[in-house]
Amino acid sequence: MTNTELERLTSKASELGVQLNPERAAGLIRYLEILDETNRSFNLTRIPREDYVDLHLIDSLATLKGLPDSFTPKRILDIGTGAGFPGVPLAAALPDSKVTLLDSTLKKVRFAAETAAACGITNCIQLHARAEALANDPNHRSRYDLVVSRAVAAFGTLVQLMLPLVAPGGLAVALKGAKVQEELAGTASAIRKLRGSEPEVIPITIPGSDVERYLIVVRRLSGR
Repeated sequence: MTNTELERLTSKASELGVQLNPERAAGLIRYLEILDETNRSFNLTRIPREDYVDLHLIDSLATLKGLPDSFTPKRILDIGTGAGFPGVPLAAALPDSKVTLLDSTLKKVRFAAETAAACGITNCIQLHARAEALANDPNHRSRYDLVVSRAVAAFGTLVQLMLPLVAPGGLAVALKGAKVQEELAGTASAIRKLRGSEPEVIPITIPGSDVERYLIVVRRLSGR
């Protein structure tokens, strides 16, 4: 199964325009194997094992479709990483970036960071905290080039957690499902107050599937 999954990962990532280092691609497959083993005793994901590559790895890597070609984030924050998504796959794809995995559940964030390191993905940092607590922390406020999140909260709530942590000129990228327009309704005022740009909605397709996904991308403008 590992070879089949590895081939599927590299092929589908390539269709997204993401070229994975072979060692890190293999590390991601090993990550899935450990996730499956751990999930039997500690609930980390409800996604069926056969869908891990598409709905965990490829879905996470699709976040990169929201980044301009010239944009190279050095500091990335994954809010509500859970079992490590999208942060760990992004760390594998962007080895020169430092990815902070944030979650309010210690067991989850510890699993994600320690398992990633054991699989050769060594550019992850674990952070056990609530996102709400970071907005006024000088170690985190306006510090990240890219803040990402997947299925943590409605966008109206999520953008207020993400934007204060984005450095001026940086991006907040939320991975959302089919109700994206409903989630965007009524958020314009809050985004402006937080010095965010008008949201850009980017439809994405998981290669070989009919999964309907969207990226909501907001740039943090300069100034206070």
